[in-house]
Amino acid sequence: MYREHLLSIDHVQRLLYHQVDGPDGRRTLRAPPFFTHQDGSKNTFFPDGGEAERRISFFASSLTTALPEPLPVDAMPTFTVLVPHYSEKILLSLREIIREEDQNTRVTLLEYLKQLHPVEWDNFVKDTKILAEETEATDGTAYQHDEKSNKIDDLPFYCIGFKTSSPEYTLRTRIWASLRAQTLYRTVSGMMNYSKAIKLLYRVENPDIVHNFGGNTERLEKELERMARRKFKFTISMQRFSKFNKEEQENAEFLLRAYPDLQIAYLDEEPGTKGGEARLFSALIDGHSEIDEKTGKRKPKFRVELPGNPILGDGKSDNQNHAIIFYRGEYLQLIDANQDNYLEECLKIRNILGEFEEYSVSSQSPYAQWGHKEFNRSPVAIVGTREYIFSENIGVLGDIAAGKEQTFGTMTARALAWIGGKLHYGHPDFLNATFMNTRGGVSKAQKGLHLNEDIFAGMNAFGRGGRIKHSEYYQCGKGRDLGFGTILNFQTKIGTGMGEQILSREYYYLGTQLPIDRFLTFYYGHPGFHINNILVIYSIQVFMITCSCPFFHHLMVLILFAVLYIGTLNKQLAICRVDGQGNVIGGQPGCYNLIPVFDWIKRCITSIFLVFFIAFLPLFLQGDCFFPFVYFISDIILRTGGARDWESHSPSCKTLFVIITYL
Repeated sequence: MYREHLLSIDHVQRLLYHQVDGPDGRRTLRAPPFFTHQDGSKNTFFPDGGEAERRISFFASSLTTALPEPLPVDAMPTFTVLVPHYSEKILLSLREIIREEDQNTRVTLLEYLKQLHPVEWDNFVKDTKILAEETEATDGTAYQHDEKSNKIDDLPFYCIGFKTSSPEYTLRTRIWASLRAQTLYRTVSGMMNYSKAIKLLYRVENPDIVHNFGGNTERLEKELERMARRKFKFTISMQRFSKFNKEEQENAEFLLRAYPDLQIAYLDEEPGTKGGEARLFSALIDGHSEIDEKTGKRKPKFRVELPGNPILGDGKSDNQNHAIIFYRGEYLQLIDANQDNYLEECLKIRNILGEFEEYSVSSQSPYAQWGHKEFNRSPVAIVGTREYIFSENIGVLGDIAAGKEQTFGTMTARALAWIGGKLHYGHPDFLNATFMNTRGGVSKAQKGLHLNEDIFAGMNAFGRGGRIKHSEYYQCGKGRDLGFGTILNFQTKIGTGMGEQILSREYYYLGTQLPIDRFLTFYYGHPGFHINNILVIYSIQVFMITCSCPFFHHLMVLILFAVLYIGTLNKQLAICRVDGQGNVIGGQPGCYNLIPVFDWIKRCITSIFLVFFIAFLPLFLQGDCFFPFVYFISDIILRTGGARDWESHSPSCKTLFVIITYL
């Protein structure tokens, strides 16, 4: 966290073990104050409300849950992380960081990020100043300043993060900003923590290795890297890699130089013969690939010719499918290009892989005479995990997106997995690659049917006897759309994808073959939710029509008048008192026995609210209780030309509409 500028050096000192002289003269380790602090004073170990506090708190609380027993690192299974990439930003350029986005606001992206992360920026500036002082001392250009001149001299550091325009300083500022935006570099940097975690665990579990190399750090590091390569692969499927512009090519090359074990799969095209079609290949390169002197590009390690154009559907699923041949290992984690991961969470990778319940598999054949008794439970096909929306502090839309993800991605997924109705919703689930790739693949790619390609992997596993689990102790970071247009497009994709799912054969199979309990869970968790929205929308429209109709309008007025009249009678007339059995007590001349009427009205009102609550309970559980109102408002705006005149609406109107839509 210190290298990520989440903690200052003072905070780190309070979290580290220190060597001290013991009573017997031996050197011992003293526990950090973080573990011995008991006086209840103000927290001084990490910034209040910062990212470090959230990560450490979640990691500590996650260790209290039941975790599967891990295997030693050299015996753990191999897994691959697969990231599809099309045109997402790889690394922010210096021009994008310091250029003013809008002439009216006069705020640069860097200034905006500095306001969102003031403590991290201060730690970054201090680290950069230390690096600059060391460089000046090495070059012999250091000279003394008084306090006033020092403050003036440090202004460039606090403004743009560097004082000289040398590439090593400007690149540090670009990386700092990219790690706090939704970039591919943030995803790669986070997921490569798996390699660091495996090295760390292997070194701790095998202290003899450190002793055997006798202080030769180079040989020790090679041994640790060898183990990390055996257990972890990271592949990015860059569909457009061969068509990148100069800036994108430089950023991709920077990724390969920073992480040599990173693999990039892409589509390579060769022009065909005269009048013939172009030949397409699936190619794979990494940071160790040789560079062709003629073209200046890296030579692919693998190049597999494809029978035709693999782009058959909407793009993302095809991007995954053409690169699936390059995965290695037993398990696969599917990640989007705007996610993040943390070192402390990567330390729990062996526990997550243990959720597949394959660490101790019977040696008996399931087809033997008595072998089936040891294979009563269905195999685990998918293990879902939590997501943390790191864009939650970027305005009200980010906060709403984080709350929505907490509701659906955690609480609802937890309940659906326990009941047996959870499917695969994409990132950052782990898949049993052997099970999935022999039963239909990890994603479907037919245009007009598989817009939401990830959920079909869940239905494949669901319909072919696989189990889908959910774990609470592991999380990945995730960014959400924060623009007006992108949020509306996302909602359109969700609705259109559900319409396509209802047309699929998987829905037919599940709807006709599932038992009643799992069928109702599947229905109300997926298509029934949207069907219920349609019924609510139509009921609202019918209500508006009946209110505008004179007959129904007068009828409603009469009903309202009758209710008000009965309420007036309750206040003005003497109501007869009754005993416990409902009989009128004597000695009450001139009273009116209206208690049965009042009881009937109470029962009607109570039943209305009760039925309303039961009908809308699934919506509240999914955090989407305002969808009916959203669609109703959307219909009004679209019917009145709102789609054509979106820019003509006031900012407050657009903000209200998008907030309601994202809810």
